[in-house]
Amino acid sequence: MTPADEDRQDGSGTFASPPCFMHELDTTYTSLEVDPVAAQDVARWRKAERERLIAARLALGIGEREANAKHIAQSLDQIVSTCAAPVVSTYWPFRGEPDLRGWMATLHARGICVALPVVLAKGRPLQFREWEPSAPLARGIWGIPFPANGAIVVPNVVIAPV
Repeated sequence: MTPADEDRQDGSGTFASPPCFMHELDTTYTSLEVDPVAAQDVARWRKAERERLIAARLALGIGEREANAKHIAQSLDQIVSTCAAPVVSTYWPFRGEPDLRGWMATLHARGICVALPVVLAKGRPLQFREWEPSAPLARGIWGIPFPANGAIVVPNVVIAPV
């Protein structure tokens, strides 16, 4: 949202960039109502699927997790190497997510800006703060660390947990 819209509480603000191309659809399709039963079914399925995937990650042995993280980091290196001036946002591992902290430190050592997301409030856009290995960390939502004093940056590569 634009800065002027951020202060509006009535939901009438506009977004600086839409989250999808819904605004480009024929208006016939934008006023379709969502079936509340179907929406509830989807929400239940998503919650169950999320819990199933977390359990599957946590069931992996430490050696397999480390091997997976190394493979992911190698693939990500190929992607990041194609960017002219990458600002890479990644994540702090949580509940068995691939641990890319070693890769983050390698990027930083190569002079690449690394950032972590900060949840400011529910339903609000994330803020991204620059991270470095010696950065003091604060605890955010669910106790997930983020750079306490990192500069606010805008990433052009965003790595999200799987």
